[in-house]
Amino acid sequence: MTTESADTPKIIQVGEGFCVRQEIDNMAWIDLGEYALVVDALEQPQTRQEVFAAIKQSIGSKTVRYVLNTHTHYDHVALNAAFQEAYGSEIVNAQTAPLPAQGRWFEGSRRRVQMLPLPGCHTPEDCIVWAPLEGALFTGDIFGWGVIPLTVNLRADTAQTLRDSYRRMIELDPKVVIPGHGPLCTVNELRRWVDYLDWLIEQVRREVQAGRKDEEIMQSIPPPADMHSWWRFLKWKHQDSLTKVLKSVRKGWL
Repeated sequence: MTTESADTPKIIQVGEGFCVRQEIDNMAWIDLGEYALVVDALEQPQTRQEVFAAIKQSIGSKTVRYVLNTHTHYDHVALNAAFQEAYGSEIVNAQTAPLPAQGRWFEGSRRRVQMLPLPGCHTPEDCIVWAPLEGALFTGDIFGWGVIPLTVNLRADTAQTLRDSYRRMIELDPKVVIPGHGPLCTVNELRRWVDYLDWLIEQVRREVQAGRKDEEIMQSIPPPADMHSWWRFLKWKHQDSLTKVLKSVRKGWL
């Protein structure tokens, strides 16, 4: 899959009344029928006027009843307060409204949306958002176009958490995957990333067992050719993932 630059914002219509503002940071608004909800809220509060105008143009003056944050890092919550001020929106994230394991449904006459906790992949408060009518899945920062999303060390247990979480996302069989950042993609990229992680761990183990030095290993494991077009993968993401795996193998964490 070829990924184009996501540095310039654009509006992508996923379905009738369902739009994604794709940029480096992604957000969406979804018309459920009697009300709308927003998924994630960018990192620049100065985008308020632009975002509100785009919402009004696509779904009219419908009330945005909820803002769902996939997690509460600053680059997903900047417009939370603006939606509260403009619409009286309820902010829903793992801090404001902890979710049960089975998640929470938001329902209307037009469609329904589910928010599910999937903690431990990027932060302890990770959630995904699933819109079954369109088969659209919001991953937050769990999928990052080749990045190992952990903010804790890569260990056997955290690697397994990633595999288990990706299995749950893949089982939904999404038609559209909406990452927290960068271009939209499909379930194929989720599957490919799991394969890449396992391949990378195995390659590093072999190199370490062969007695290679770190500098040699960093040069000897190139990015897979079929992932060269992944967003910012060649620029820094493969090197970052390789560095994390090498550290973990050296320390015996994997």
